[in-house]
Amino acid sequence: MMTSKDRIIVSQTVVSIPTGDGENNTVRATHFDDFDASICNTADSSKNKSLNLMMICCEENPPYGPAKDTAVMFLELLCQAYERKKCSRSVVSSPSTAESETNTERRILTINNDDAIDLTISITVYHAQSNDYPLTSSEWFSYDGILIPGSLSAAYDTHIAWIERLQSVIRNDIHRMNLKTVGVCFGHQCFAHAFGTHNENGGREGRAIKCPTGSKAGRITCKLTQEGRQLLLEENSERSSVELLYTHGDMVHSLPEFAISLGGNANVPIEACAYFSSKEEKILFQKQQQQTTTTKNDGDSSNNNDNATKVQPYAFTFQAHPEYTSPTGFNINYFNTVQAMEDRGFITQQLSKKVCWDAKF
Repeated sequence: MMTSKDRIIVSQTVVSIPTGDGENNTVRATHFDDFDASICNTADSSKNKSLNLMMICCEENPPYGPAKDTAVMFLELLCQAYERKKCSRSVVSSPSTAESETNTERRILTINNDDAIDLTISITVYHAQSNDYPLTSSEWFSYDGILIPGSLSAAYDTHIAWIERLQSVIRNDIHRMNLKTVGVCFGHQCFAHAFGTHNENGGREGRAIKCPTGSKAGRITCKLTQEGRQLLLEENSERSSVELLYTHGDMVHSLPEFAISLGGNANVPIEACAYFSSKEEKILFQKQQQQTTTTKNDGDSSNNNDNATKVQPYAFTFQAHPEYTSPTGFNINYFNTVQAMEDRGFITQQLSKKVCWDAKF
């Protein structure tokens, strides 16, 4: 049994320092395995924030793994998202060498600014292929959220013990306790397949299948549904689609009754999903979103009940790989995965070169 001392933990602290000119500068410090968040505390601890996540690693080997590399991709992605939202520009990026890491750490330690705000993001790794999961509900609830990333395996291969166990965990732990979760690629497919009856009886079921039009790779457009635009885009955005990087041979074919599609395209109709605690909550969410849209279109806010409890999904899943846009994901894992797809005959050499060139330029 794996103990907390044996676990991979990747962490990064981003400190936002107001400069007095209306802008924020950021400094990052990166730590692996032996992270001690106390060294990055600013003068006012009330302004220190943390995001403590767990990742259920589903692939231990390259090109998508190993587990630590996968965790670093998501860590970089989350730090980029925080910086983009909170700060106008970065002063120091993630250290690439031991020396630069020490220098960045020292700079954090000398900050003494009452207005500084820092966010520490930590990702603790569990291992699905080893049936490694939290043992108690309190251990589950000790994390702010869960990441279920990609794998070279197939969600519908439930005769494989660890895949069946993962889907059982999704049903009986994550869904039952409404734990905030993001699933990516294999995680996206497993989430849907976990709730399927896998037979021809009953209502609409979740199901993952092999892509009928073949494996996909590269930058692909996802046209968003109304719910997708409301949940995934900034308010008042005029965009109707997003472009992300993909590498996959399977897809979600159908969803359980308490999930909604957030977007897709002709080849892969369900590329992003949101999951609710029940069918009734999903319907209530759709009604609330429709009311909000109608109110905005009419320009009348009198019917908008701000005191009403807003229903929100507990989980989002994506067929795309947002983490490929991180430095590690883009420079290493994305191109290695595309090459592996070519080597295994999933995509042609011509397509492999095209999607790599397209992603770069």
